Amino acid sequence: MATDRKAVNKRKVRALLAGGLVLGIGAAVTLAAWTDNVFGDAQFKTGSWNLQGSFDGLTTWGEYQVDASAGHFQFSTGFNTLAPGTTVYAPVALRIGPTASTFGATVQLLGATGGDADLKPALRYAVYRGVSSTACTAAGIGAGTAWVGTTASPVALTAGSGSDVALLGTGVPVELCFAVTLPAGVDPSIVSGKDTGRLLWQFTGQSTP
Repeated sequence: MATDRKAVNKRKVRALLAGGLVLGIGAAVTLAAWTDNVFGDAQFKTGSWNLQGSFDGLTTWGEYQVDASAGHFQFSTGFNTLAPGTTVYAPVALRIGPTASTFGATVQLLGATGGDADLKPALRYAVYRGVSSTACTAAGIGAGTAWVGTTASPVALTAGSGSDVALLGTGVPVELCFAVTLPAGVDPSIVSGKDTGRLLWQFTGQSTP
């Protein structure tokens, strides 16, 4: 009798263990059924921004991004035969382009680099903004706003603007007028027959969202 009872108890234990295993498998299947996901993605693009210059009265626009391919100032008659008391003028225009941009810009003018040790230090200049190419003359420059020096008090060619000109992303140009002067009191024994060689001004812009 005791042996039979032991056998029955063993069968019950085995049945319970088997049942536990079955329950365990069932629980695992139930947990897997609750798996869920959420996905999110994004795509980024840069805004367009490009600074251009014109040196011929808004006719031709270019990048002029390196000094080797700089735009050429078109100064008025006499720039290559300067005499004391002479001032010559050249228009420049800046814009964001060639197409409208999502950004505007602030632009500064850096002073001239390069040039000789005799004539360059003697020359003085002023830059006015808001002066059209046709008004970039002795008679018209005063209608603009002084940006670098003034015609009454021009500064050394090495002086920069020190302040910004704002350009709109819509591409509306800002026109500038350069006035370069050989002062009346300069010593002719120092500057007579001199040539500055190549001078380089740089406009540097920073985008403004």
